[in-house]
Amino acid sequence: MANDAQNLNTPATDRTQVKATSPDAIATGEGGRPAEDNAAADTQNRFDEDLIRKYPRANRKIALSFAAYSLSAEEVSGDAGQSTFISPYGIEFQAPKDYPAGTLLKIHVSLPDYWNRKQKFVEYQRIDQPERFKILAKVVKTEDVGKRGKRKLVTVQTVNMDEVDEQVLKSFLQEG
Repeated sequence: MANDAQNLNTPATDRTQVKATSPDAIATGEGGRPAEDNAAADTQNRFDEDLIRKYPRANRKIALSFAAYSLSAEEVSGDAGQSTFISPYGIEFQAPKDYPAGTLLKIHVSLPDYWNRKQKFVEYQRIDQPERFKILAKVVKTEDVGKRGKRKLVTVQTVNMDEVDEQVLKSFLQEG
């Protein structure tokens, strides 16, 4: 995650690649690599869903609310649901609509006694007692559930989560 912050501070020209139209560029794939290397890179960049499903006690049902990420200051009302699997690496949950792969979602996770759990890791006090924390996640895949396909099973990979909230989630899952 630290690398992501560094990448955001670099000029845009460093992060984007200019595509050439020379005959050599046609024989090579993205980034000047041979096309065969791109297939290997794609398999390396694939998200391993076992990081979610095989995480200890990942099958705990936790209330969620989620919506497509946007930069607007308005509070976006999203859909509500429940996790089928959850880990610090990602979440699998049912949703009423389809989210294309690569879509960023803002997910609010409501852990039982969230603030009491968080106080074990922080030294500050708050007047209000938050009941949930936020995760920014990228949709890895969406599958139809049931015969009619009205419900979707969405698998997301965690992109950004507060470090303390990650510790709170890990301790919650370890409790059993």
